[in-house]
Order: sequence, then C-alpha cells, then structure tokens
Amino acid sequence: MRKFQILVVFFYSMTLSLFVSGQNVEAPADSSHSIFELLTHEHDSIAEVKLETDWAGLIQQKMKEEYQEGVLSFQQTDGSMLKLNVKLRARGNVRKQVCLYPPIKIKIPKNQLTHLGLRDTFNDLKLILSCREGKQYEDCLLKEALAYKLYELISPVYFKTKVIKMAGWDGDKERFAFYAMLIEDDLEFSSRLHAKKINTETVKTHTLDRETYLKMTFFQYMIANVDWAIHNKHNVSMFFIPGFQKPVSVAYDFDYSGFVSTNYAVPHESVPITSVTQRYFMGQFVTLEEAMKTAAFFQSKKEDILRTCASYYLLDDKNRQSLERYLLKFFEVLDKKKKIKREFVSKR
Repeated sequence: MRKFQILVVFFYSMTLSLFVSGQNVEAPADSSHSIFELLTHEHDSIAEVKLETDWAGLIQQKMKEEYQEGVLSFQQTDGSMLKLNVKLRARGNVRKQVCLYPPIKIKIPKNQLTHLGLRDTFNDLKLILSCREGKQYEDCLLKEALAYKLYELISPVYFKTKVIKMAGWDGDKERFAFYAMLIEDDLEFSSRLHAKKINTETVKTHTLDRETYLKMTFFQYMIANVDWAIHNKHNVSMFFIPGFQKPVSVAYDFDYSGFVSTNYAVPHESVPITSVTQRYFMGQFVTLEEAMKTAAFFQSKKEDILRTCASYYLLDDKNRQSLERYLLKFFEVLDKKKKIKREFVSKR
C-alpha cells in the first residue's frame, strides 16, 4: 500500500500539539482562526489531505445529499496527524449530475474544533473534486481555480479558494488521488468582510453597486462564461458590505466557461452562441462611457492577468500558453473604441 505523504501545514506561527487516539490536546491560546484558514494559510504550498469514507455509497446516493461518516486528516508541524471525525454529503447542481465525483460539503463537529482552539462558528468546508480521474479532468479543475485567482485581480470582493491534493480512501484502499479545490463558504465570507447576504428570490441589476457589477460582467466575458444571471442569483451572490452604498455582486462557479472548457459545458438555449468558447456579453444597460471606463480598467490589469496565467505552475506549458492566447483575444477587443461599443454597450 502506497504510503500517503502529507504536506506540513503551518497554522500561522502557532503549533497545535495534537496526540491522536484519545490522548490529550493542548489548544493554542488564540482561537480566532477557522479550519478553512488552517488549510489555506500557506499560499504557495499545496496541502495534501486524506478523506476516508464510503466513496461508493456517496457516489451512488449523491442525488439524495444525505450525510455520511468520514475522517479528514492531514499532518501538523510536529509531525503528528490531525484526524477529524466528520460528516460529508454531495452538493451542487449540474456537477453533481454529470460528474462521477460530486462537489461535497464537509461538516466538522464543533466540539472537535473548540478542543483544537479553532473557531467553531465555521465548521463547514466546501470542496470541489476533479469531475473524474484523469489529467483532462484535473486540468479543468485547475483552470477553474486559476479563473478564481484572476477574479481576485479584478474585484475587491471575492470568495477565497485554495487548491489542495486530495486522496480519497475507503477502508485500507486508496480510491483516488487528484487535485481538489476548497471554496470559502458564505458564512465565513460574510464574517471576513462584515457582510450580509441578500436572500430575496429575485434581484434587479439597477439595485447593485455599479462599478463591481461592470467589472464582474466584463470578467465573465473575458473567460467566456454565460452561465450566470442576476435576477435569480444564478452563480452570483449579492452582499451588503461596509464601504459600498449598494449590494455587491460576487461571481462563482466557472466550470461552464470557455476558459475552463469542461466536456459537459454547453451554452443555454437562450444565449445566441453555439459553443461555450464563444464570448457573449451578458451585462445590462451598459453605456459607452461605462464600457470605455471598464475596458480601461481591464487594460491596466492586462500584465497582471497574463503574468498570473503564465506563472500558474500547476498547469503544464501547453495549457498555460493556450489560456494566454485565449485571454489575448479578449484584450484585442479592448484596443478599439468601435469594438468596445459593439461588444459591450447594451440597452437591454
């Protein structure tokens, strides 16, 4: 059986002195950090995480979204294993239906987090797995993770994400080992930014903070994503955030974009394109002045965007170069006022 190597994860500058199998745990004095922060703190490192559960049962019953038992583990700075007894279930919409491995939600008992000196307020983890095993599926997950990183360059408000290496075990057998992505949940996002989520069923575009809305719509055009909508909050959340007079729109779920190009992504019949790799602007009531100003902002971010793409070492050279060429096509549109007017000015 292959020995599972676990990356040491630093918990800021503190050590969690953990002794597994019923022995004592000495918790750090500062209990202001969450399990999500613990796993995502090291920006340049890829944490390796082991998740033990009945994977066959999870996959077979994924549409029911029923919780089942599991064990989440990774290594601490003193070399000891941190093991957490958890509950997990499938989540998501389309991915849950088309992927062998659905996105999952992990719930950690609050008493375990308290015992470790972690914040028990945030005891949920949202995790996106590779759709299936194989390089092409891992590449799609990594391209979506890169899209999240590019969004951080564009919007001051975004969901934090972190790529990890996930090994799924069932008893003494390793079921898979591939990249996965942790995504900050709404509760932790709201706490971080002192935000309040809008929970009404419908939202009107004119009620939103205009600048962040325009940046979001241009970003969606840049990555060729039409799988979002404001009115029913499809793949866009809205929050009241201090410092903004109106609610801020925050985009997520980019697997249907041309930038990611999953093999299951097709444009909705209401959109006049035949392939997700075609760009189509979904913004509403955008004036020429707004389009020119937002285009100038993206031009100012061009080097940062291309540099982030070129340095994304988790993808191979062929993928990075292909994505750079795809992004350059977007920036070509921003070179001419005529093109900007044609693509982005909208009265609908």
